[in-house]
Amino acid sequence: MNKNLYFVFLLVFTIVVSCKKEIQTNPQSTIDPKVKFTSDTFNDLYFWYESMPAVDLTTFKTPEEYIGSVKYAKDRWSFTMTYTELQNLLLNGVTTGWGAQLRYIALNPLRVLSVYDNSAMGKAGVKRGWQVKAINGKLVAPMAITEVNSTLSNASNSFTFIANDGTESTLTLSKGAIVINSVLYSNIYPVSGKKIGYLVFNEFLGSSVRELNNVFNNFSAAGITDLVVDLRYNGGGTLDCADSLVAIIAGKLNKDKIYNSLKYNKKHTNLNFTQLIKLKSNSVLLDKLVFITSSSTASASELVIAGLIPYMKLKLIGSATHGKPVGMNITSDTKLNIAVAPISFENSNSQGYTDYFNGIPADFAVNDNAGQDWGTLTDACLSASLNYISTGAIGFVPSPKATSITEQTVYPGSDTPVENLYQFLK
Repeated sequence: MNKNLYFVFLLVFTIVVSCKKEIQTNPQSTIDPKVKFTSDTFNDLYFWYESMPAVDLTTFKTPEEYIGSVKYAKDRWSFTMTYTELQNLLLNGVTTGWGAQLRYIALNPLRVLSVYDNSAMGKAGVKRGWQVKAINGKLVAPMAITEVNSTLSNASNSFTFIANDGTESTLTLSKGAIVINSVLYSNIYPVSGKKIGYLVFNEFLGSSVRELNNVFNNFSAAGITDLVVDLRYNGGGTLDCADSLVAIIAGKLNKDKIYNSLKYNKKHTNLNFTQLIKLKSNSVLLDKLVFITSSSTASASELVIAGLIPYMKLKLIGSATHGKPVGMNITSDTKLNIAVAPISFENSNSQGYTDYFNGIPADFAVNDNAGQDWGTLTDACLSASLNYISTGAIGFVPSPKATSITEQTVYPGSDTPVENLYQFLK
């Protein structure tokens, strides 16, 4: 028997009643069962189901082909993946890959943006800011991005790195299992009589709540007065984890206030609900709050930011966020080992703010200069954040340079990156 599980993307894991839109099919052909399951899910849960065209399911070989043919113009996110991978990723933070996010930024060479501690690159000592000079003895600089991507799909490679101190090293590494650490860095900076907590938070997972608690237990005990949350590469995760972060940041003064509302399609208005700010034992009392953001700041990250705007002295430093004011229920069939994630609701904060498809704009535009490890004051975004909190101005920031390489992620850190926002049925 199929077992349907519903994750909320920004997500809710709930059971809903199936209701199908009429689909035209060719009776002389067969329908792939995964395509059929995907179609049933979309016709029931898809937020924009009324705009979906009628299609012949026998013409699609894969669920991805089906989604590409019926999705709404604004939808950049609906997807399918294996149920097994999804569960491992969201519940336990377990995935596979190299363990480092690689990206071209402006005129910079290919850089390591972030590294998971328990991964092939993390265990080898690779750090944020390192340059990837060569792969398998071939210089990266003249390689096309498609060639780099193809090489990174290998099970093992030899990487030549230039570290942040200028030294070179060549490491032969193999892809492997990764246990994700969501907190990449934390510290407290004493500036002008203030104690400014700084947290680099990279995923909202079930396993992340423990990491957050550990950091904020320290922050709370130290009596931080202000906070910088670095979400510049955070693409999302679980709704429960987002609830925890909101409670820790805002719970002391805003307990039981609404921070987000979810609205479903006309078939499932019974699933509409509002999320309230909770209070935790390690909740902090803050004067100023800064989020460091980029175009990779998405979904659960944006939900937290939008939800706190009405209640906090809050500023965004960096660049506009990704722009995902909608979320997903993910329904799964364990026999087919498939998870289908259609956009199924929109979210809005207590002021009705919901239309940020172009991203939540930054208050202060600062380039991401990823040429150093986390926490160094030469990081323009961190330096600007500390300056703003201590003086009310971001201080001098180098002007953006003309670029010959569009900012582009080459490898997202793992073979199955964390994106969007989910909640699990208790």
